[in-house]
Amino acid sequence: MSEDRAEAAERAHARLMRVMDVGQLFPSAPPRELMAEYDLPADAWDHLTRRPQRKYLSRRRNIRRAWNRVQVFLPELMGGPAQDVLELSTAHGAVLEVLRHFGHRVTGNDYANFVAAGEGRTLLRAPGEAITGRAVDDYGIPLGPDGAPADWPYRPIIESIGIPMKIFDCGRLPWPVADKSFDVVLSLQAIEHYCHPSGWDEIVAEMCRVARRTVVVLLNPLRPDLAQDADYARAFETARLRLRDWDRDGFRCIGCHIAWGQALGFKLMRLAS
Repeated sequence: MSEDRAEAAERAHARLMRVMDVGQLFPSAPPRELMAEYDLPADAWDHLTRRPQRKYLSRRRNIRRAWNRVQVFLPELMGGPAQDVLELSTAHGAVLEVLRHFGHRVTGNDYANFVAAGEGRTLLRAPGEAITGRAVDDYGIPLGPDGAPADWPYRPIIESIGIPMKIFDCGRLPWPVADKSFDVVLSLQAIEHYCHPSGWDEIVAEMCRVARRTVVVLLNPLRPDLAQDADYARAFETARLRLRDWDRDGFRCIGCHIAWGQALGFKLMRLAS
């Protein structure tokens, strides 16, 4: 066996072991009513220049990932009294579907997407900066005269499953959300879309402003193209350290989670003084 094939086999084995470990720790399966595929019209995506990634168009796959994510990050929400939950950049809404199944009151957030390389790329802006130099988003959604989009990419799915939404740009502060209006605020693989990591503190502080109890932030691994940018890579590592040490606005980091072989998940909670 070649060295490359041996390394690939080793990685595949490691992934399988992780899946088996999670399955042994969390053996319960999602309920059948959440596993039916989305009921979408044939022209659901005709308003976009491209569809969302295929893997995110399968409700079954989305629910399985979300079920595991809730078990890992929010096991306390698999029972107990109903809580108000806001998920930023909820996309297909599977995490909120799972939480709604457990009796929680859920609200999603989304916006047009400006991540692709080129002018107006939101992941390089400072918090509060407007989106400039763009007439349409990455999916071909046009911007109105005020610079706001008329739509968002995952609307067909969200409407099919009935998740209530708040549509606003999370990189523009403050958000149109009242103080302490949600028990739990989530940002799962999304904060990178809002601004440069040097500004993530401001985003997390805003999450704490609107949260009464719990904030969860899950980062994506540092992308190879951004890892080549020394300033971005340094700011990314600094942001991880600051999340690990978070102790402000009444919230403290109470746990770090490993994802994709790195400490990328951070759970903040308001602790009694």
